[in-house]
Amino acid sequence: MNSMKTRGTVGHAALLGPIAIIFCGLAGPVLAHEGDVVATTAARQPPPAAAILQLETVRQATARFRDVAQAEAEGYVDISVFFPHMGWHYLKPELLDEKFEATQPELLVYADDPCGGPRRLVAVEYAVPLALSKFAPRGFSGVSDVWTANVAFQLWTLHAWVFEYNADGVFAAYNPQVP
Repeated sequence: MNSMKTRGTVGHAALLGPIAIIFCGLAGPVLAHEGDVVATTAARQPPPAAAILQLETVRQATARFRDVAQAEAEGYVDISVFFPHMGWHYLKPELLDEKFEATQPELLVYADDPCGGPRRLVAVEYAVPLALSKFAPRGFSGVSDVWTANVAFQLWTLHAWVFEYNADGVFAAYNPQVP
């Protein structure tokens, strides 16, 4: 197994709105990335060809969500969670379950436009409650999709930077390109 480390607080964690508390049944910042246990090496490995094809399918399936209004129309909710080098998180509560479905990510991650335009889609994020999956979910082909165990908030999470290049790897939690 890959070496693990605990990642501390990054930036400030906004409190989630009532919708986020309802979907997780927890109080507090459920999707904050405090207390994450992160594998440190595999996320930098380039994904195998099969995963690259899967990621392209994800990009095509979620491209319509480049328009935040479309994401909201289809049930994604701005849960007011922002992290530097990650972005704003929009959740579709009914997708939060024990299944990994590549083309139906539980969260969409948006970055602010520095010129004041609409937020732009930079990544998708998958989330599975730890209570529903004792081990990291089986996700994309290969071993480069390193899931994060957020022990503080009891979630497995995985980012896929399909709309913004990430020098740290397509599956890294943070992206230095995103302010």
